[in-house]
Amino acid sequence: MTVRWARPEDSPWRSSTCEFRASTPTELRLLIEAARADRGVIAFPYKSVREMVGDEPTHCPAGHLYSHGRRHGRLIDQWAACDCGGHHVLVCEEPDCPQPQAYDPPVDYDCAPAAPR
Repeated sequence: MTVRWARPEDSPWRSSTCEFRASTPTELRLLIEAARADRGVIAFPYKSVREMVGDEPTHCPAGHLYSHGRRHGRLIDQWAACDCGGHHVLVCEEPDCPQPQAYDPPVDYDCAPAAPR
């Protein structure tokens, strides 16, 4: 979220803009409430950014190496939209893999992910 003040003097950091990051909806809500309460704030746009947490996986759940899905040393993954916010989908292209798709975060009981793209 980027918070913009009308005057840098109104900001606690003496800057006209400041970037904040929220890891949970609760954190985002607190940032928004604080920005709304500050009379010097003129704008506070925010956007969702998708990122995997932790180390990049090297093997599918069945143990196959993901090297075939890499380009320039980076893992290529897909995205599945969901009511929870979405899931990274890692695809194993090993023939007859019993678990060809791994979802991160894992699909929970109340998730209904769309087809990966």
